[in-house]
Amino acid sequence: MKFQAKRRYDEGLTSSLDKSIILDTDIASAFAKINQLELLSQVLHNYSIFITPRIYEELMVPLDFGYTYPLDIFDRINVLCPSLEEAKDYQLLILENRKLGKGELEAICICKSRIYSFSSMDKAALRYADAVGIETIDLYSLLRALWESGILPQKDVEGIIRALEDKDKIPIIDRNKIFD
Repeated sequence: MKFQAKRRYDEGLTSSLDKSIILDTDIASAFAKINQLELLSQVLHNYSIFITPRIYEELMVPLDFGYTYPLDIFDRINVLCPSLEEAKDYQLLILENRKLGKGELEAICICKSRIYSFSSMDKAALRYADAVGIETIDLYSLLRALWESGILPQKDVEGIIRALEDKDKIPIIDRNKIFD
């Protein structure tokens, strides 16, 4: 299946004024670590942005080790609780799919039920979400959207990429996927 995340900025990220998206732990923490959560708000300005309770719990762990970046996420992004039906779906899904994290699975259950989008850096989670019909937005799409939308010039997006590679220890990002 083709990733929805490969679509161009003008073909997806601004197509609706009433969309919602759930950010996985990795996307939220990556932008928080480089103090750029505001950029996510700008590029996803047509979306209501959420995390789930399981993602919140995952983000609590760094606090135990003295990191404070999760507090910025908690200040800026609302926690969206699953309905009873979504919680039941999650309980079934976690038994069937042991390869994805709890936060990802909870987010996918909610996204599928409510027709929300899902953003992650985890390729397996993105593939699974895409396979069950959820619109997915990966890191490359977000970075490309920052540039194509005019929010940031290319040199500033390059700076964001370097910061992500340095502070979040993201492997070298293929710039051709963003700027070509």
